Amino acid sequence: MKIIPSLVEQTPEDLFAVIRKLSPYYQQFQVDIEDGIFITNKTLSVSDMQTYLLNNDPPENLVYDFHLMVKDYEKEIEIINTLKNTITIHSILVHASLRPDYQMLCKKYPTFVFGLVINPGEDVEFTAKQYDLSTVSIIQIMTVTPGPQGQPFIPEALQKIEQLRMAGFRNQIYLDGAINEKTLPIITALKYKPDVLCPGSYLARTDELEKHVDYLKINAL
Repeated sequence: MKIIPSLVEQTPEDLFAVIRKLSPYYQQFQVDIEDGIFITNKTLSVSDMQTYLLNNDPPENLVYDFHLMVKDYEKEIEIINTLKNTITIHSILVHASLRPDYQMLCKKYPTFVFGLVINPGEDVEFTAKQYDLSTVSIIQIMTVTPGPQGQPFIPEALQKIEQLRMAGFRNQIYLDGAINEKTLPIITALKYKPDVLCPGSYLARTDELEKHVDYLKINAL
């Protein structure tokens, strides 16, 4: 399983400080954008990143994903599009409960890979009815309730991996939320495993970074 750290920060200064700390170990990062409306927590906005990058050079040779936990996701995507000549952007993930027009987004922004996000309490069957899963590149399953880092792990959400595979989804499955020494053995024991793990505070808020990096490298098989 690939590791892409998930970063929840209040300011671009804090975001890039964490990225610089983790960049010796990882070259791809998922930036969480939370508006305080779609979910109660609020983080930096994409426009905050835009302003920061006008005056500061980002670390070199890194790749960015954006997880949009925002009601007005189209506005944020428009701003992300202005950043593509400054930073390398791979994917943009939008919550399925917002019912985004997936095909329209793919056509309008062909340089990005788009994905859908399913929260713990949401139904895979509903998503499968709303979208042709064969056309969706990424589905990210949340194993915590979206919000500040440190939310409790919801093991029942892991069932969605098998449900997606049984529904015919053959592309990448990401898992985001409370990934650590306690939960990783549960994940690796699954019959159907995710393709990508997105640890948050386990990497971004630890004083034992090398130990945690090594643990994931050895055990996230």
